[in-house]
Amino acid sequence: MPKQSSSLSFRVSAGLKNIIGRDLISDRYIAIFELVKNSYDAGASKVNITFSKTEEGQAQIIISDNGCGMTYNDIINKWLFVAYSEKKIQNRLKYSFRDEIRREVAGAKGVGRFSCDRLGEMLTLITKTEYELSANKVEVNWNSFETDDTQEFINIPVQYSTIDSLPSGFSRGTTLIVNGLRESWSREELLKLKRSLMKLISPDANKGEIPFDIELFVSSEEYNDKKILEKSGINPDRDIVNGIIHNDIFEKLNIKTTSIEVSISEDGQFITSKLTDRGDYIFSVTERNRNYFELRDIAIIVFYLNKSAKSSFTRQMGGVQPKNYGSVFIYKNGFRINPYGEPGRDFFGIDQRKAQGWKRYLGTREIMGRISIKGDNDQFIETTSRAHGFIQTPAVEMLSDFFLEKVLKLLEKYVVNLINWGEPLPSDPKHIISPNEISEQIVSQFITIDSSKDIVSVDYNSEILNPNSRDNTDNLATSLKQLDSVAELTQDSNLHTLAQTLKKRTESIISQNVQLEEENRKKEKELDRAQKEKTIRDHQIYFLKGQKNQNVANLVNGFHSIYTLTDATRGNISYLRDLLSKVDINNKNIILSIIIQIQQANEKAHKLADLAIHGNQSLKQSGVNSLYDFIRQYIDEGFLVEGLSYELIENEHSFNCRFDPSSIGVIIDNIASNSIKAGATKLEIVLSESSKYVEVIFSDNGIGLDENINPESLFEWGVSSNRHNKGFGIGLYHIKQLVTEMNGTVAIDEKYHSGFRLIMRIKK
Repeated sequence: MPKQSSSLSFRVSAGLKNIIGRDLISDRYIAIFELVKNSYDAGASKVNITFSKTEEGQAQIIISDNGCGMTYNDIINKWLFVAYSEKKIQNRLKYSFRDEIRREVAGAKGVGRFSCDRLGEMLTLITKTEYELSANKVEVNWNSFETDDTQEFINIPVQYSTIDSLPSGFSRGTTLIVNGLRESWSREELLKLKRSLMKLISPDANKGEIPFDIELFVSSEEYNDKKILEKSGINPDRDIVNGIIHNDIFEKLNIKTTSIEVSISEDGQFITSKLTDRGDYIFSVTERNRNYFELRDIAIIVFYLNKSAKSSFTRQMGGVQPKNYGSVFIYKNGFRINPYGEPGRDFFGIDQRKAQGWKRYLGTREIMGRISIKGDNDQFIETTSRAHGFIQTPAVEMLSDFFLEKVLKLLEKYVVNLINWGEPLPSDPKHIISPNEISEQIVSQFITIDSSKDIVSVDYNSEILNPNSRDNTDNLATSLKQLDSVAELTQDSNLHTLAQTLKKRTESIISQNVQLEEENRKKEKELDRAQKEKTIRDHQIYFLKGQKNQNVANLVNGFHSIYTLTDATRGNISYLRDLLSKVDINNKNIILSIIIQIQQANEKAHKLADLAIHGNQSLKQSGVNSLYDFIRQYIDEGFLVEGLSYELIENEHSFNCRFDPSSIGVIIDNIASNSIKAGATKLEIVLSESSKYVEVIFSDNGIGLDENINPESLFEWGVSSNRHNKGFGIGLYHIKQLVTEMNGTVAIDEKYHSGFRLIMRIKK
């Protein structure tokens, strides 16, 4: 008969091993993470992970560190004490050696050691402290806990002995040898492990502390590594199994983009936000933390991934796209918390929010960064399984809100509300906006904090947020009021100076605005004429950028008709020429020569119309002008025949001479057409001059001259140098005629053997 009142106690079945072992930690990668965490918490600066084989040829995993190690008493009272962790706050003060380890602990569950059960059936633990003469050895057969669940956990024996030293060669530390592996490890799985370990440790973990390096040793993959290294376009850190594991954080890739750093002070009292753009510091604001009382000692950094940053990331990562790498990772005390940041895992609901306004909001594919949580905050407790992140608490929910309101939205103000920094303007793809072009807009954005009385300090880059950038008066006035208010509250002298400067500028603009507008209207024609005269004197302009009056517009419209008619005539002439070349009639050559003359005149008229329409070409070029400037602008304005890359060798001289712009245009087009037919991809143009001539040398990289052809004969009508695509032998003939009309000469450089070279001389 049981007593009416007595004390009872739990009994623990040997089956507990499975519950806290491989059944709990179902991911083998996380199992290794847990063991690496233990090394980190033990103060190790080095961890070696070795995949090898025993003398019998059985696969094994060896994890060795140079941490503090354990004594016999540590093994009895801590390692074999299930669910006990000296890392818990209440237990740390009992062991003075923890004071020597200048790190916050990464784990505190007391079950991480059972990760060994997830990896293999047998475990050999060898550990030694700095001051012991021999090492302690414990052997565990996990299968012995599975034979009979009626046996009690504490009655299953493990074997203890001592050996002379650690097999790792370290003077102190712990070595775990796992045999009877439960799964094989292929190269792809080893690479996955390495890449996961690269993300495991936060780059902030080692700041001000002892370093922590992880190295992977797999002798069976050394040959494959060597073969991979011979290939191009790989990332050695990610594509090679063996070696030290480097954290491939965004900063190390040195990709210049927009980033925001937001931190909560160690006591949780203040929030500091700092914005950086393409390596340049923009501003920072410190405010009192009124709403996020559960959060403290947290640092967040997020990078905006514009198109350029994505492309650079993929290139440097050996082809890995950001969307396949991850987004915002979370770290606690230096170690990553899974699965936050993994592709497809949207802890903050970022993508769901973006779907509601895809043009206004950023998604996980457009940002990358990390959240680092430090200290003993018991509101951020990792689930025991280690695969499901934090246990849901008010602090975890508050972190989500904090990230959205204080990090993501602030970043969006700059990369969405202002302009997509780093992206080219749609109206001018060659131009990328820089911060100093929109300094007043930046001011108006970063000082619009809900309650200005909570602002503690404001700092900014005075070279970027300067009062000299151009903006409209209304926007500047708004910025001024906000900035002046903040300067008064913070008593920041530099900020006050900026506010006063902006104020003076605003007053000046308002008082002078009406007067300036009136004066501008009166002097508009005079200034326009003076500017034109100055421009013509400094630099001959051939392609004007606007139609200044209706007469010019009408003239250009007329040339549209000429351009259309001459284009149609070109087709008719070509058809007639082809038709005549195939028939046998009297006076054929005379008829063809007349057709060629018509073609040449038509080509010149067509080019003249082209220049008039698309460049507003000054139709009458009289006197001496710069041939270099004309060719330069001809190239820049896109009048060239497509299919070649054109390179005009830069020169400070103007190379003035008398020339006909439309004739030069036709000459360049004919030379380019011949080069393309000869298989050339590049046409180089070099100018020089003598006392009488301006010399222009055209060189291409095509097939060059046929050795059996006399170069002089190529300028005759009907002779072609094209060995592959049959031509009519008109291009060079026409070029010579046009050059002769301009009192010049043209010749082929017979000594040039890297393609075809033509030398044209125009008389000054």
